[in-house]
Order: sequence, then structure tokens, then C-alpha cells
Amino acid sequence: MISGNSRVSVVGCCLLISLLGVLIFANHLNNPFQFDSVPYITNNINLKNPETLLTPEFWQQEFLERGLLRMSMALNVQLDGFEPIGYHILNLGLHILNALLLFFVLEKTFRRFGLHAIGWEDQRIRTVSFFASVLFLCHPIQTESVIYIISRSEVMASTFYLLGLFMFQQLLERPATSRPQYCFYILIIFLIALLGFSAKQTVATLPAIMLLYYFCPANSPAWPFLKKWKWAIGGVLSAVVGLLFYKLFTDETFLIGPSRAEEMVGRAKYMLSQPGVIVFYYIKKLLFPINLNIDPDIEVVTTFLSLNFLISVLVIILLLVGSLKIFKNRFVFFFLCWFFIILSPSSSIVTLHDLAAEHRVYLASAGIFILLACVVSEFTHKTRSPQTVLIVYILIGVFGVLTIKRNTVWKSELSLWQDTYSKSPHKIRPLINLARAYSLEGETEKAIKYYQESLIQSPFVFATNYNLGDLYLKKGLEPDAIRHFLLASRIEPEVPESFAKLGEIYLSQKKFQLADTYFKRAVELNPHYSLVFKNLGVVNYYHLNNPKQGLAYFSRSLTLDPNQPEAEKIRQLLVINQYR
Repeated sequence: MISGNSRVSVVGCCLLISLLGVLIFANHLNNPFQFDSVPYITNNINLKNPETLLTPEFWQQEFLERGLLRMSMALNVQLDGFEPIGYHILNLGLHILNALLLFFVLEKTFRRFGLHAIGWEDQRIRTVSFFASVLFLCHPIQTESVIYIISRSEVMASTFYLLGLFMFQQLLERPATSRPQYCFYILIIFLIALLGFSAKQTVATLPAIMLLYYFCPANSPAWPFLKKWKWAIGGVLSAVVGLLFYKLFTDETFLIGPSRAEEMVGRAKYMLSQPGVIVFYYIKKLLFPINLNIDPDIEVVTTFLSLNFLISVLVIILLLVGSLKIFKNRFVFFFLCWFFIILSPSSSIVTLHDLAAEHRVYLASAGIFILLACVVSEFTHKTRSPQTVLIVYILIGVFGVLTIKRNTVWKSELSLWQDTYSKSPHKIRPLINLARAYSLEGETEKAIKYYQESLIQSPFVFATNYNLGDLYLKKGLEPDAIRHFLLASRIEPEVPESFAKLGEIYLSQKKFQLADTYFKRAVELNPHYSLVFKNLGVVNYYHLNNPKQGLAYFSRSLTLDPNQPEAEKIRQLLVINQYR
């Protein structure tokens, strides 16, 4: 394949990439919403009226809160409601588009770095670009980004990232560019990057990749400028990096991810752990994609003297320095930098809740796949044996089969968390989510068993206590339910549902004053809680001899939810009392 004589057309490559994408990922299109996709999509009250999100005003207001991503979810709701297949099709479409964009970007990159000068003909460049794009398309590590719907942020941001880089390549390849044309290209690239940034802030690294693309080739016209101003440029960069790290280590909340600061392992420990995550988890999984895991159990590094930290930093330094010394055209160095730079926001300065997540390596992985494709190309080009070409097909086939198999793990909450728990048995989240999955399947006893196990590891988790209370309530074990709901309300006192559940229990026990107290607390926290307003109406109108207040609560409940199951009874009650 790599050194064959048949001419590979651009159209043929694009069609084959698209077909492979559909074949490899087709078995996941009916998978349900999983993990964070449930609260962010199906339980998201803002998506009940999607048209309010599909406006320029919303994008402007929520620009830094991944506004474009949320608009894409609203578009799915507008087109097909909450049917998962529409969301999966859009994710897959973007993934295939990214593989196509990568194919075109790679062809241009090979030529810019002068691979023609070392004997790479056009056909070989195109074929290696195609092979690298197919690896990016079908590698099993991409399943989390493609199938996990809320990871659309990674896939969508990558579309704009690659499109912006492609436009920059087009600009550099123009034989002559007038000032208006130059400004037009820069404006288009800026707008593309702006859209991508509103999907995920990974796009903030695009300027670094474009600068590296411009300056890195040995024949770049920018080298005289760099040599002349190297001390000034180095001084400015050192000052910026120094100020950034000073801010990072003096303000624990600076540049944290979507989790709260108190949920973190701490910035110093996070940054010390990341070199090991990159070398011993991400690169390892890219080369040997087995035992993939949505919630990997990563060792936290606490000191600079840790072997994990020292060895991984040494490996990274050797890779970068070695690539500069050995490969004079700096092509290998560029794609290693591609990998590290794109990965850098989530694996260095931005502290996140999880030390590792496979979707973070989505676009960064292309740097490794390109180098892998080049290694295979060199091997097949030197041997010129038909048997070596077979290796390429086997590699793509193995990756495709592993991806299809990994897709099936996501077919249900239960299969996903059984797989995760088997690989991370000491982490609390897989245990809690496995319990929840059994609960959704109606296996209450197994759910209670796993929730109780999770309480042994971590007794003060809100979700565990709330869900366990709910299960005990369904089994009629009200004292146990009250105990866990009370604990849940103390762990997260800003969540109204715990107080609402306590109110319902005390209402059923005819402890009306207690029920009234807890219901009032729930609506204080959520003034739009129609069900609780209805329950307040029941307590006050029928049991606390406060009919006027009870009617007010009924009226408020009806205003908030005019289509609730007992809406007609409430209307009749309000009408009857209107004439008294």
C-alpha cells in the first residue's frame, strides 16, 4: 500500500475514509445517552425549549461556557427531540470530517517540510497522509470522543482547529498575496478559531501550532529574523511563562476545569502527575490500544523525586531533543510538538477533576499516528515486499475490530460501568455508577449492595446517599431512607431534591409540620419546583388549616406546570374556592 504503483486519487481517498468511518462506528448509533450526557442533555431543563439557545444572543452570552457546543445540542433537540441516534450521527459526521481535513492538512505539511528533497514522491506523500488519517479515524481510543455524546466538544473544536490550520496553509502557499487578501485570510482564520473556542478552549493552542508550522521548517524564511531577535523573543517568552507559573502556584482556582477547586487533587500534584499520564497512559494506549477505560485509576504523583515523574519527563525531553538532532528537516519534531501542545491545556496548566481521560487526546493523537504512518512507510519502502504491505492492512483491520468491540461496551449504562469497575475496582465513581446502572435495570438489591460498598470507601458522597435513600423509600424502608436523605441534605445543602424527598416521607407519615418545613426549604432553593408547590398546597389546604395559603401554592404550581397530571383537579379546586 505505501509504495504501490497505482495512483491514489484524492476523491478515492476521501470516499474510502468516509466509508470506513461509517462501517467502523455504525454499531453504536442506537446506543443510549451515557454518563454526563444524561444530566447535560436529557435532564437539562434549558433544552426543553431549544429555540432559546439557537440565537446569536445566546452564543454571545455563553461564549466562554461552550456556547457553540450547547447550541449544537439544542439543534439536535429541535430536529429530533431526545432520540440519541441524531446526536450520534452528528458526532460521527464531525469525526469523519476531521479525518478528511487531516488528510488534506498532512499533504500540505509533508510538502512544506521538504520531504520531496529526501525522495518522497507525490504518490508516497498522499498514501502516507491517507494511512495516517485512517489510523486517526479508526483507532479505538477515539471511541470515547465519538460515542460519548458530551465529548462532542472535543470533536467539534477539532473541526475548527483543522479548518483554521488548513486556511493558514492556503495562505502560506499563495505565490503572491496582497494586503487586503492577507487581511481577509487572517480574518477568516480568526473567525474559525473563535467558533472553535466556543466549543472547547483547546483551540487556544492553534496560534502556537501555526507559529511552529511557519518557523519550524529548515527552509523557513523566518529563520534570519529568529536568529537576529532570539534573545528578545526568549526574554519575552521567559517572562510570560514565569508570570503564568507564578499565578498557577499562588492561586489554586486559576484556570481550573469544570470541577470545583475543592474536588481537585491540587495543582502541584496534578502537574506532577501529568508527564506520567502522557507517557505511561496516553502514548501507551495509542501504541497498544487495549484495556481502554472511561475512568482510569491513575497514581497521583506528590514529589519531584518520584520515579514516575523523573522517567516520564526524561522520555519527553529525549523525544523532543532527539527528533531535532536526528531529523534535520524538523518534521518529526513538529508532530511531537503537535501532540504535546494540543494536549497541554488539559495535561499541564488547566487543573481538572480527572488525571486522565481518553477523549482529551483526540486531536493530539494525530501527531503520533502521523509518525507511526511514516515509520511503516519507511519500512515498506525499504523492503519493497508484498508481505510488508499486508502489515498495513492487518494494522488497520485490528484497530477497526478493536474499535467495533469497544463500541459495544457503550451499548448500555450497565455494560459500560461493569467494564469500568472491572478495570478500576478501587475508584469510587465506577462503583457508584455501577450501582446506578443496576438501579435503572430494576435490580434493586444489587444496586443497594454496590451503593453500600461505595459508602465504605467514601461515606460523604451526595449521589450515593441520595440514590440509596430513594431505593430504600421504594422498598418501604422509611427510617433508612430518612437517614440517607438527611445526610445528603447536609453534604450538599443547596440541592432541593433531598428536602423534597424528606417532605414527601413526612407527608406520608402525617407529620405535616415537618413536611411543610422541608417543602418550603426545597422551593427556597428552587422557586420553579412545581411538584413541591403542589405538595405545599396539599399540606396547607387539607392538613394545616391554612386554605388561603394552600390555594396560593396550588396556583403557583399550576402556573409553573400547567400540564401536570393533576392539573384539572387543581383548576377545579381553584374555581370552586373563587366563589366562596
